[in-house]
Amino acid sequence: MAQKSEEARPRKAHTATDPLAYHRDLAGVTDPSLAFDPEKDAVAWQAELRGKLREILAVPEIGPRDMTVTTEPASEEDGFRRQRIVFQAEPGADVPAYLLTPREGKAPFPVMICLQGHAQAGMELSLTPGARGGRDFALAAVRNGWAALAVEQRCFGERAGDCTREALHALMLGRTLTGERVFDIMRAIDFIATRPELDSDRIGCMGNSTGGTVTFYAACLDERIRLAVVSCSYCAYAESWLKHKHCACGYLPGILQVADMGDLGGLVAPRHLVIVAGRHDSIATLSGVESAFAQTQAAFTALDVPDHTELLVGDGGHDFYPELAWPRITEIRDSW
Repeated sequence: MAQKSEEARPRKAHTATDPLAYHRDLAGVTDPSLAFDPEKDAVAWQAELRGKLREILAVPEIGPRDMTVTTEPASEEDGFRRQRIVFQAEPGADVPAYLLTPREGKAPFPVMICLQGHAQAGMELSLTPGARGGRDFALAAVRNGWAALAVEQRCFGERAGDCTREALHALMLGRTLTGERVFDIMRAIDFIATRPELDSDRIGCMGNSTGGTVTFYAACLDERIRLAVVSCSYCAYAESWLKHKHCACGYLPGILQVADMGDLGGLVAPRHLVIVAGRHDSIATLSGVESAFAQTQAAFTALDVPDHTELLVGDGGHDFYPELAWPRITEIRDSW
C-alpha cells in the first residue's frame, strides 16, 4: 500500500481544540487594565501598578527589619575579601550569600546584588572565574569597584529543589516562587543596611535569565534599588512567556490582565534600568524585547528621565554581554 503524502493526510480544520492556540489568541485580545497611558498622571499610575504587582507576586509586607545573621571569617582573595553569610528572610527561609568587598578603595562601597539563572551551581557561578557567557557577576563587580553580594535563590545551589514543583506549591499557598525570591532580595537589602562598609544608598541588582527576572520585579517593587541590570529575561510576554516554554516558576497569575512587561519597566523610573538582550536568544524574541522597551521608554520619558533606561543588544544567544554592560554600569555608578 502506498504511503499517504503529507498533502493527503488529514489536518485540523481549525484550532478550537488546541489549548495553546486558545491561550495565545486570548492573550492577543486581552487589554491590560494598567497599561501605561501618557495622558494620565505617571506617578499615580506607578503607585497603583506597583501595589497591584506586589499583590500578584504575593510579596509579604516586611515587618521589623532586624534579622538573624550568621557570618564566617572573611578570607583574603586576589584584590578582595570574601565572607560567607546566612541571613533569615523569614522563619524557615535562610538565605546563604557571599559578600565580596574590594581591598582597595574607600568604604562605604556601592553594592551590586548578583543573581544567577537556572543553574545547579547557583550563586557559586557568580564567583567562578571565566564563567560562560559573562556570568561571573560578583567577580566582575568587585573588579569594577563594587562590593558584591551573591545571593542563593530558592531552588538553586545550596537551596536546591524542584523548581516547577515548588512553584506550584507556592501557588497553592497563595504565594508565587518568583515573589518569594523577590522578598529574599528585599531582605538582602535590609542586610546591606546593617554593614557600615556598604553604602545602602548606592545599591544595584543584576542577573541573567531567571536572575534577571527576579532583578526586574525586585526593582519594580523596591525603590532602594537604584540600578537594575536585567539580562535575557525582559520581553513582551507574548514573545517570550507565551511563545517559548519556560519553567513554571516565572509565570504570574493574572499579570496579562494588568500590564505587560514593558509597562512594568516604567516602575523603575526615575532610577536606572539597563536591559541586556541577545539578538538570537532562544526564549525571548528580539522584536518582543524592542516593543517592550518602547513601552518602558515612554514611561521614563513621561517621568522626565528618558536617558535612565537603555537597551543593549549582544550578537549572540541567552548570555550576559559584559563588554556592553559593564562600561555603562560604571558610568551610571559614577554619576551618583
